[in-house]
Amino acid sequence: MRKELELEDERTTEKRYAKALRDKANRPLAYSGPRNGLWTGSGVPSRPKVPTGELVGRVALAGPDHYVLDGASDFYIGEKHAELDGVEVFSWTAPIACTFFRGTRHHKLCDEVAVVRTMVRRGGQIVDFSDETVRTDAPEHPFRKRGLAIPAPPTMPKRPDVPKPLDPVTEGLSADAPEGHDHADHEPVGIRAEEALRAQLQAPRTKRLDSVLATLQPDQYALVTMPASDSMIIEGKPGTGKTIIASHRAAYLVNEDTPAEERAAGNVLLIGPTTGYSKHVLGVINRLAGNSAQLRVLSLPELWQHILGLEYPPKGDISPSSQDADWKLVRLLRRAIRQIRTTSDGAALSAEQVYEYMRANSAAVTTDPQWSTYLSALPAYRHARELRAHSPLLAYIQWEVSPPSELAGITHIIIDEAQDVTPLGWLLLDEINIEDRWTVLGDLNQRRSDHTPANWPEILDLIAIEEDTATFELAIGYRSTRPILEFATRLLPRNQRTVNAFQQQGPAPVVQKVKPAEVGDASAAQVERLLTAYPLGTVAVVGPDTSAVRKSLRSRGWVGSMHDLSPWERDGREVTVLDPDSARGIEFDAVVVVEPAAFKQNRGHQGPLYTALTRPNRELVVVHSSALPAQLRER
Repeated sequence: MRKELELEDERTTEKRYAKALRDKANRPLAYSGPRNGLWTGSGVPSRPKVPTGELVGRVALAGPDHYVLDGASDFYIGEKHAELDGVEVFSWTAPIACTFFRGTRHHKLCDEVAVVRTMVRRGGQIVDFSDETVRTDAPEHPFRKRGLAIPAPPTMPKRPDVPKPLDPVTEGLSADAPEGHDHADHEPVGIRAEEALRAQLQAPRTKRLDSVLATLQPDQYALVTMPASDSMIIEGKPGTGKTIIASHRAAYLVNEDTPAEERAAGNVLLIGPTTGYSKHVLGVINRLAGNSAQLRVLSLPELWQHILGLEYPPKGDISPSSQDADWKLVRLLRRAIRQIRTTSDGAALSAEQVYEYMRANSAAVTTDPQWSTYLSALPAYRHARELRAHSPLLAYIQWEVSPPSELAGITHIIIDEAQDVTPLGWLLLDEINIEDRWTVLGDLNQRRSDHTPANWPEILDLIAIEEDTATFELAIGYRSTRPILEFATRLLPRNQRTVNAFQQQGPAPVVQKVKPAEVGDASAAQVERLLTAYPLGTVAVVGPDTSAVRKSLRSRGWVGSMHDLSPWERDGREVTVLDPDSARGIEFDAVVVVEPAAFKQNRGHQGPLYTALTRPNRELVVVHSSALPAQLRER
């Protein structure tokens, strides 16, 4: 009964909080973004998105605090700061939020935290909460009912502790670490909000990434809230939270409640691998960042397309030749620009002019016969613009002669799935990033091309930042269950097959061998079984050639879009059919992987297949007619 009353109290508080944010948003617009006025394209700032007003959690102290809380003993963490009668809600980006996330960013009240309450949501409403006691002398009833508490008599404010600096290296969390003790050292210990986290992971996946503020883990919080002036590399196996960190960090760097000294000085660019990724993360980023004019979210192909001013994305494969992705192209194109300018009258150059000069005058641009042959064989400019393989080169030339103004002033780039960026791509991103501040996230085991750097030092060298740039490893896999990860990691070298899964239990992967003519029907049948098993969840099919699957789906009454081959619908349900490239950076409740042997293999690794096998949150199915890769046949 008491908990039901407290739940109702929390819901009432949230309604008041949401109203306060709406009222604040309706006030006259004040602009505090970058001074260049170009990010919105019109020079006029757009009105920030009104936060939904969700409470993330609540923190109770061992006693009243008069230095920060004016005599109160508890407070809330939410999307934005707000003050109500008897209620103070601090933004998740404020330093005091460290008391809730239990991170390494020490705040003066961290030592006083007694109980941390995490809100559990379903359908946009608080349906439960989870309380964690973090010190033995916590009050029996730590959270007062709003409006009924009698303030304690005033006391002299205590002097704040000196904040403890963030440890430059963290190895991630250990799932077996003890919980519920005094966190006086403020190091990430164990899993926080474990009950809420488990409920969140077991809930059906949605088509878009949701905010996970309530269950953001200490190591994730520490990385999200690093100052914009800090560069870092974050590596982790599939499902360790890289995309969560990338999206929430993007919002943190531009959020108006973030301390000024930690916000980005200019604009922030979040780069992902695919258009599907951009759609996947954009909703939560806009919600947490308030549609900030400082922030842009693009996939790498979308970035090239934007720079080139293309209406439609180029077609074809990426980098069929290593020379298409080679950093030496920058040296050649700049030499071509210099040669043209020495003989011109100072008129502005066009990208087409530079590109065609390189093709027609390859011997003048380079004395290397291999490069001369390559340049001479390039397709004509108008045809090259239609080919994905040449987009990075053309975009770089365009940036050199006339960079788009709406991409000016970028001072921090966050790049997810960084293992798939080519050397030429890195050099162009380096040109765009005027202050060389980076958040680089990736997993080298998921590389899908031999034309991308094989290690992080190579990348650091390309973008010319310090060799000792901090590298952080995320240790715990949250998304996929242990059975799924144990199956997928067979593709890795033996010394990298360690599985540290938060979700220990789940169905064993289903491996179904069929005749070649039966692949489509078998896959479609598995899709329908999985949709029944996960009635509120998401299901996907991933394979290099899914034409047979799509044909079988169509025969079963599923309808696909004429413009997008991915979504198929029937009776209000949907299945997503993807190629391996499009599956990167997104997740589903269940996934059917078709013909593993057909996935592209690279020297020493099977990145595309490894990525596909680790997309499901709950269940993995493999349908094949050809022999499985040798590692997957191991027992």
